Amino acid sequence: MSGLFHEPTAVLTLSGRPQDLPLTPAAKRRVRLVEIRLDLAEPAVWATRAKEAERAFPSARLLGTIRLEKDGGRWRDGESRTEALATALSVRRWDYWDVEDDNDERDVLLGILRDKSPQVRIVLSRHSFQAVDVGEMIEQVTAFGASATRLGVEVAKWAGRCLDPEEAGPELLRWLSLWQGPAIPAFFPMGIGSEAWRVAAAMLSGGWGYAHDGSGAVAPGQLPWTVFDALLGSLPPSGQWDKNWFQGVAAAVALAMREEAEA
Repeated sequence: MSGLFHEPTAVLTLSGRPQDLPLTPAAKRRVRLVEIRLDLAEPAVWATRAKEAERAFPSARLLGTIRLEKDGGRWRDGESRTEALATALSVRRWDYWDVEDDNDERDVLLGILRDKSPQVRIVLSRHSFQAVDVGEMIEQVTAFGASATRLGVEVAKWAGRCLDPEEAGPELLRWLSLWQGPAIPAFFPMGIGSEAWRVAAAMLSGGWGYAHDGSGAVAPGQLPWTVFDALLGSLPPSGQWDKNWFQGVAAAVALAMREEAEA
């Protein structure tokens, strides 16, 4: 498949076998992007997991991720991923691959991808688990955006914690409304209570948001994919920060979460 998504898109983060998920066949056909968390499975089953995802989500492109422990994954921090990446590239042709920006292996992994599989689109990611104030958050996203542009990646993903989400959220959305980078943005806060900000960030920026597969969140603040996707398809868009618009988004997210909990 050619081209990049540059409209609000819910990425389904797959943590288990797709045939075990509580998703209807119609919902699976609507999924356009699937992140396969390879760090959650043994390398011996990576090929099987990718084939299962292809069958389950016939319209989706696949994003491969091997997430380190320090970034919320299960791949040991001190263990190199160069051989693991070579293994993953040998089992299938990936559409996207995630590479952390703040990792010693970044340039090596980018080199392998561009040499061995140049058609793969790069998702450059950075995760900030230490809560920061709004000023430092803006410094982080600005520096990371510049790094993504300098490296020429296709998608820039930043997820971070904020000391005061109610103060930081509007500033992040204002910053995203001015995004000029060539990469597709996937910028959002994480943590308890971040659900509405995640949805609003994807809608305002025309970028990606990450959602879990229905078996439970693999990152704090993730919504189920079915909820995230429905919200993106039903809420009015906005090209800039607007308090009244966000209040409508927050109300819709809260209602959807209650209905999901009661279902």
